[in-house]
Amino acid sequence: MPVTTRDWVLAAPASLDAFGIDRRSAMASGLAAFSLALLGCEVSAAKPQRRMAARDWIERQGELARALKGGQISPLQWMADAERLAGEIEVAELMAEVDKAQVTQNAMPPTNDPRKSSIRFLDAEGAPRKLGYGAALFAFEPHNVITPHGHRHMVSSHLVVEGAFRVRNFDRLRDEGEAMIIRPTRDYIARTGALSAMSGPSDNIHWFVPEGGKAMTFDVIISGLDQGEADYEIEAIDPLGGIARPDGTILAPKMSFEAASVKYSAEI
Repeated sequence: MPVTTRDWVLAAPASLDAFGIDRRSAMASGLAAFSLALLGCEVSAAKPQRRMAARDWIERQGELARALKGGQISPLQWMADAERLAGEIEVAELMAEVDKAQVTQNAMPPTNDPRKSSIRFLDAEGAPRKLGYGAALFAFEPHNVITPHGHRHMVSSHLVVEGAFRVRNFDRLRDEGEAMIIRPTRDYIARTGALSAMSGPSDNIHWFVPEGGKAMTFDVIISGLDQGEADYEIEAIDPLGGIARPDGTILAPKMSFEAASVKYSAEI
């Protein structure tokens, strides 16, 4: 059966159970903001109940990155903690700290991807801080799209700092030759202050389309998680060109990013 967007438009937002987190312990550990963010199909950040200074927030991201790399927390716990942190920072304060950072604008990509700028936060002496993760801004013009793709050996979080996005996620269940078996997990609008995260076990495939004009994300990227493997691997897939299976999964062919950029426009 061919795949249509209806095959995932009605996908339920992921629950805490899907992250392997008990609801009672989640509330006890202060993850209420995380659970609420996953219950709605449209996510917009409320003002944080407890604000964290931007420099402390940036350092806390580094603590989580080191804990993940050291095996003290799982990728699913990292996702939960990243979601919680998104509720503890004012976007304007974070962007004021970005303005003080060392910003390197990458060359325009040959595909329809957004413009990427690499961020190096500086210490009091003006030297780059060693944080254990990569930070970047992705600036979307209305026509730019992050096309559907899967990851290996890494995790990432994407905080909306301007505008809004339609975000579609899938779990990567396994590979079959030149295709991936995927399951739709979420399809929602993420507005400024909302965060989308991915890891190997959950929401591994994502697809971002700006809604209603320019938009931007602040990304935290942690790679090199699997010893002896490449730092990261990303592969574009074609869920619209896939085969919908009776169990709700999709057999999605892999494709080049160039081909994905042609097919997956901002109108889809």
